[in-house]
Amino acid sequence: MKVPKVIAKYIDLVNHPGYYIRLEVERIKASAQEKLTEIISKVVILLAIGLAALFVLMFLSVTIGLLLNDALDSSYLGFLIVTGFYVLVLVFLLLIKNHFERRILSIAKNSVVVPVKHPRQMEQSKNEQYQPVPHTTEPLQESGSNGHNRKSKATKSDS
Repeated sequence: MKVPKVIAKYIDLVNHPGYYIRLEVERIKASAQEKLTEIISKVVILLAIGLAALFVLMFLSVTIGLLLNDALDSSYLGFLIVTGFYVLVLVFLLLIKNHFERRILSIAKNSVVVPVKHPRQMEQSKNEQYQPVPHTTEPLQESGSNGHNRKSKATKSDS
């Protein structure tokens, strides 16, 4: 008798669970490696763009400082104005730093980590009023074959 492929797969799974676990581990490793490679490549590209933007900003600042020096007939006042502008930008960024940190962390968490909910959390989000079942510490009473407590039988027979 020939076994269908779908059933043969489950028979192999039951007969060789270690093989299936190894395959799953390898699949997860490959997926994680692919995700890590993607993240590293994006970081390298962003660093290169950031470095180029930093050089542009630095040379633009020197150029504006020199232009202001010529316009104000001073050898340092233009650079002082440009520095004052950057100090204002720095103070502004320090004031809004916490807001951006929280936002960037939430974006990073959502893009990298897939949140896994516990089944009770999924139930709770559906019902919104999840009440856990209270646990009792009283021991269970043994019951006889007809469902009555043995203690009650013993007390009846003693009297």
